[in-house]
Amino acid sequence: MLRVDFLKSKIRHLLIAVCIVFASQVSPAAGIGLPLNAETDAVRAEITASKAELAQAQDVLKKATAELNSAIAEDKKIKAELVAAQTQRDQILADIKILEDEIAVMQAQIDDLIRQTYIDGSQQELYLLEAILSSEDTNDALSTFNSLQSLLNNSSKIVKQLNEDRELLKVKEQDLAQREIEISEKKVKSAELVALMASAKQKADNELERIKKIVAAKEALLKRLVLAGLSANQANFGNRVGPGNRVLGTDISRWQHYGSAPINFVQMYEAGMRFIFIKGTDSHPLGADAAKYWSRIDFPAAREAGLLTGIYHAALIPKGISSDAAFSAGQQQADLPIDHLNSLGGLVPGVLPIVLDMESFSRPSGTSSAVVSNFTLGFTSRVRERTGKTPIVYSNLNFIRSYLTNGAIANNYLWIANYSRTTNPAATSSGSCVRTIWSSSNCEINWTFWQYTDSGPGTNYGIPRGGLDMNVFAFEPSNLLAMAGY
Repeated sequence: MLRVDFLKSKIRHLLIAVCIVFASQVSPAAGIGLPLNAETDAVRAEITASKAELAQAQDVLKKATAELNSAIAEDKKIKAELVAAQTQRDQILADIKILEDEIAVMQAQIDDLIRQTYIDGSQQELYLLEAILSSEDTNDALSTFNSLQSLLNNSSKIVKQLNEDRELLKVKEQDLAQREIEISEKKVKSAELVALMASAKQKADNELERIKKIVAAKEALLKRLVLAGLSANQANFGNRVGPGNRVLGTDISRWQHYGSAPINFVQMYEAGMRFIFIKGTDSHPLGADAAKYWSRIDFPAAREAGLLTGIYHAALIPKGISSDAAFSAGQQQADLPIDHLNSLGGLVPGVLPIVLDMESFSRPSGTSSAVVSNFTLGFTSRVRERTGKTPIVYSNLNFIRSYLTNGAIANNYLWIANYSRTTNPAATSSGSCVRTIWSSSNCEINWTFWQYTDSGPGTNYGIPRGGLDMNVFAFEPSNLLAMAGY
């Protein structure tokens, strides 16, 4: 992680070799008081037990939540069926009422017609005789009678059809009534489901409270582990000279998982490391997925080992962007590590502020210092806004001098990479000093973290293979604890 472009001169190689030796001198034996194994082992055992209890509680919560969701879905389904059935029944009843009204009107008309014209038996014969006697043409009389008879027959057919339709609707009404009875029974079941939902919700709420207590207890154990590893150091905190006798830390990315092997963070802690920054997000497409994948594994493991833990974001400024648009681009890119950290549990006590990694790979060719500075200001302002914490800016001396030129950036913590000097990160390999926005004088720079080599003995600190970045914190352990929310 965080490879810085320096001249590969013989002097640099010699100085790095000195740094490696120095790193081995300032790790466990450099004033960092290591806790007794019995103390750390006891805390780790409690953490393991709390993890098992937490997993059990989360499983119960998951099942209770599933029961609750199932009951809610079934209750919703039953209520929908009941409403649909009642709506359909009401519609059928309305149709029946309309038909009954039509039947009544038609029946009244037929009744009136019957009173006036209907003749049965001898009355028909009398009517026919009267029609014949009074008519000059017998055919006219028969025609009149047949017309009346036809009207009566047709009216009877209409009434019969209407009555048949009404009977069909009544059958449907009976079917719907039966269905409504069945759904009413489901409604009773729905009431039972409501009781079940209340029980499931209470169970879920209880487990959620239990989980909160377990998490709080676990966090207290993690704090005990962190505090057990920190003791008062003897460094000269006034002038920030040299990494010796300071709190030691490191930073990692996927490259420390040689062959996809895991990292032994307990060994890292026991060897003297007290804080770690893990690549959490990367705006370079080729590194984004790997950063999230490994940080999801490494972040909780590092915390459970007793390390104060943070994540960093490897930035890439959009190519060809204007200075005015750079601020907004920085804000948008800051959402990546903020959202990812929230998915890991957020900025709880024991977690260090978010880091912005700004190096040569962050700057497309031709990008001006104004664009780089505005992007950095946009990123850091969004981190402050969303987390309430002061972010950390990581870079090397040359990049800071050339591209981080806006003095407002110095309101953030500086994590400086300088492998050329073992005593003063503001100086070059030749001994000359470089003035930056974080400088208090030509040869003094206000650093908070210093990455003084990338070639630490990785296997000594639980890394499967290869070198390891070595960092120190500028101030007292209590200041580091406060930065991490302790």
